[in-house]
Amino acid sequence: MTLDSLVRFFRNSLSPAQPESPEDHEQTLRVATAAILLETAYADHSLSSKEESRILEFLQQKFDISEDMARELVEAAEEMRGQTIDHWNVTNTVRKSFPLIDRIQIVKAMWRLVYLDGDLHQYENYMVRKMADLLGLEHHVMIEAKLAVRKELALAGED
Repeated sequence: MTLDSLVRFFRNSLSPAQPESPEDHEQTLRVATAAILLETAYADHSLSSKEESRILEFLQQKFDISEDMARELVEAAEEMRGQTIDHWNVTNTVRKSFPLIDRIQIVKAMWRLVYLDGDLHQYENYMVRKMADLLGLEHHVMIEAKLAVRKELALAGED
């Protein structure tokens, strides 16, 4: 699936002209996941090399793909992001395709990204909360994911 077809898919997701093949759907889902993580990483207006590495690691593990394939996903998500990203369409694609446990994993990956630099920017917190809501996580589930990541990262105190 080309970037143009991905962009068209997300723009026309409510009434696609033709159904996606299973391969195209899987690729769309992968790019949507990468886009969600990129949006989170850019919430503080920059993407650090540590954040990019963490995104690549997550995509490799989540989809059992090579680093090169993960980089291609990030590049496609970056291009899509540059043309304006519709958070609802992207998260809705993931929400409809992944069970709750997988969506929680994505939200945990988002929390790991925002805590990577040791400083939770106000907009990062907002972005994770917004995306978690759009992914269909109830507030208490999102908070449990946040607390689990804080514990995992040995972060003290409350934001």
